[in-house]
Amino acid sequence: MFECHTTTLNNGLRVVHCPANNHVSYCGFMVDCGTRHEATPSLYGMAHFVEHMLFKGTKKRDSWHINNRMESVGGELNAFTTKEETTFYSVFQSRDFDRACELLCDLICHATIPQHELEKEREVVIEEIECYRDNPAELIYDVFENHLFSGTSLGHNILGSMQTVRSFNSEMCLQFIEQNYTPDRMVFFSYGPTKWEHVLKQLNCNYDLRNSTIKRTREFQTEVPLKDVAPTGIYHQSHVILGARSYPIGHPNAAALALMNNILGGPGMNSRLNLELRERRGLVYSVESSLTNYTDGGYFSIYFGCDPSDTDRCLRLCQKQLQILREKPLSERQLNAVKKQFKGQLCISTANLENNAISLSKNMLRLGKVERLEQTFERIDTVTSEQVQKVAEEILAPDRLHSVVLH
Repeated sequence: MFECHTTTLNNGLRVVHCPANNHVSYCGFMVDCGTRHEATPSLYGMAHFVEHMLFKGTKKRDSWHINNRMESVGGELNAFTTKEETTFYSVFQSRDFDRACELLCDLICHATIPQHELEKEREVVIEEIECYRDNPAELIYDVFENHLFSGTSLGHNILGSMQTVRSFNSEMCLQFIEQNYTPDRMVFFSYGPTKWEHVLKQLNCNYDLRNSTIKRTREFQTEVPLKDVAPTGIYHQSHVILGARSYPIGHPNAAALALMNNILGGPGMNSRLNLELRERRGLVYSVESSLTNYTDGGYFSIYFGCDPSDTDRCLRLCQKQLQILREKPLSERQLNAVKKQFKGQLCISTANLENNAISLSKNMLRLGKVERLEQTFERIDTVTSEQVQKVAEEILAPDRLHSVVLH
């Protein structure tokens, strides 16, 4: 990966561009607006709904022309919503950068939210909600987050409910956009061979938003005692998450936490949880641990699905592995091995161009910089066995752990 260019335009829009000799390019906007910015329960699901509606009409294009603009040259237009961001982007042949940049600027700056399109898309989103409810392996993460962050702006799901979605109208969507889609809350990202000067020229020609005077406030409440929960459903398996709150983006212990997560249940088949639950005992098809980081908090989680009769046994085995990490420091050989494996995984992940492009924008939006892979490796190399154990003692303490079981 080449050295990235960054700047902030006069209107407050941050721009990051990574030159790369590819025939395929990516560009888009990441907006500092997600589920947690839905100010009242009546707006739950609005961030995701607006993501859908920005493709349904602008001052100069209807939905057909928006959809056809990139597809007619073999490109793609896509978007997704998280708890803290909404991202709109395109992938295309590198020669079509101007087309993609102009279209994305049009969507972001000139959306009209036609009511007749809204009525149709409302039903699409409701079907998405129903589909999501039928997938317990995904649904359980929402249940866990709602449980873990109960009483905070992170404590409700991304899709909203059928009731809230049915209440949305064009005026509400446009007001939400006006309050949240402002230049100082956005990053434009570009990944490909386009010249830096040309990226800036196209933005100056097509991006014409101005900052809003509306200020946003939010609270991230302190951690409160929670009880484990076990909602019932009609599932052949028990779906289980065990986890705890952890660190925010950019925390000094982030590298040690990432190594701890990789040891326990990272993508490698040699993770401790996979060896313990699947390879040695055949109790699960898959078990994994993961980290989710937000601007002011985050969480560590372990997920597995098993026969309902094995749920308690699997939980005990997981907790035993957590206890080992808390109480037994890694040997020098173990630490070096996990560092080598983790750095290899990170290196291989850079072959995914889409992930590279999205990571550019996330780093720029949240950290104000882009970290090179070599810098990441340097941070990993400085982690000590004592640091990993200290993180395990803090994050994996028994009184911090909570579980959700869907069965």
